Amino acid sequence: MKFTIIATSDIHGHTERFSQLAQMISARQPALLIDNGDFLHGSHLSYYYDYIVQKQHPQIELANTLGYDVAVFGNHEFNYSPEKIQAIRNASNFPWIAANIPGFAEPYFIKEINGLRIAVIGVVTHFTKNWDECGSTKYLDFENAFESAKNTVKYVRDVEQVQLVILSYHGGFERDLHSGHLIDQEQGENEGYRMLHEIGGIDLFITGHQHLEIATVHNGVAVVQPGANAHCFAQIDVTVEHGTFSFEPSIVHVDPTSKMQSFPEFDAWKKQQIGTANQALTYEDFFTPRTKMTAYTQLLHDMQLHYTGAQISVIELPYHTQGGFPEKVTREHVLHNLPRSNRLLVIKMNGAEIRRAIEQSAAVFALNDKGEIDFSMTVHYPEPQPYIYDLWGGIDYVIDLRQQTGQRVTKLTFEGKPIQDNEIFEVAVNSYRATGAHQMQMFKKPPVREAAKFIPDLMMEYIEQNRPLTVQVKNDFQMK
Repeated sequence: MKFTIIATSDIHGHTERFSQLAQMISARQPALLIDNGDFLHGSHLSYYYDYIVQKQHPQIELANTLGYDVAVFGNHEFNYSPEKIQAIRNASNFPWIAANIPGFAEPYFIKEINGLRIAVIGVVTHFTKNWDECGSTKYLDFENAFESAKNTVKYVRDVEQVQLVILSYHGGFERDLHSGHLIDQEQGENEGYRMLHEIGGIDLFITGHQHLEIATVHNGVAVVQPGANAHCFAQIDVTVEHGTFSFEPSIVHVDPTSKMQSFPEFDAWKKQQIGTANQALTYEDFFTPRTKMTAYTQLLHDMQLHYTGAQISVIELPYHTQGGFPEKVTREHVLHNLPRSNRLLVIKMNGAEIRRAIEQSAAVFALNDKGEIDFSMTVHYPEPQPYIYDLWGGIDYVIDLRQQTGQRVTKLTFEGKPIQDNEIFEVAVNSYRATGAHQMQMFKKPPVREAAKFIPDLMMEYIEQNRPLTVQVKNDFQMK
């Protein structure tokens, strides 16, 4: 007997490409179709449907038509309010599961295929609670993902009399699958390697969160991670002979020639010009806006300080090699540069905390053998984390990469005077950074106040009200 299982993960609301994947999935007629989380939140289209027109995301209807059997909660599902999460569940013709959120979701789903009872167990990284920006997890108990997975696998094996167990984990690997080399903190947000090696009774292991493309068989277990943003899906062809299972996992990439679902109203909205710029507010490489003050980054600081009345501004740039605002600015340009639906908060920080935060960001970079600024391979062991990096406005500062980590800030002044450790400042920061995630605990403080709109909306409004954009660089930041 043969049948096919298909898994998607981290689609992040990229419905245009997902519509292409849907055609490919439908043609394959899988016996079991699973989504591994982060299904809706994260695209320009999602922002439009969630926050502009406030209608049901069209990807749910497409998923219903495609016939998903089950979906696992990912961490980004909890970017939505509890009411919105419930609305998504109500609109879905399939259950959402998570074994490590007791009382909130069912722990597993069972389907019978040709007389075989198959269990799909869902777990989500328990670090989700650390990243909650809107209180969605306030009254939820996220149990340890590893322990919940272990206990639930044992339960379905002992009690449910299943022949095939699928563990669908919205989390990734803390170690390289082949070498065992540590690539993330142990017992952190990713525990996939430990699950794979220490939990018996798993036949198929679906992972995600890290946006990798993995299809292999490891220690007799089929292991997949289906990429991200609707670029591909994982297909697992299953053969059953005399009660023995064999698996052929593969990654199937989107066919770019297939017809893509269109959204004319959204396209018109994002292409609408909302302002103009009198000067170059763009960048053409990854390092430039991160290593010196530019008119582009000054604009972001100006917007944040304008809407908050704070003294100091903190921004984090998306992981792009190109960006900024051209002469004719559209809504799409704003969403490219500010893709997250974060809120803008004001918190109080003292001088010592500000210095510590800048030092932690400075640890991302180092000088390579050629004396060029590059990623550091030593401080953020076991891998560089270039996305954990902030830029500061309203202050003047210098980072000297020739100095050892923790002693790289050689200048730190506010209005021309050195910042003292015990001085208190009002700092504008996005709500994600204010969770203190990624070892940035110095930001985890109750807000003094917050802006009324999401940051992308504030930026759009600021551009419209200040056309044409003319930016004067007010502060000095250097990295050497």
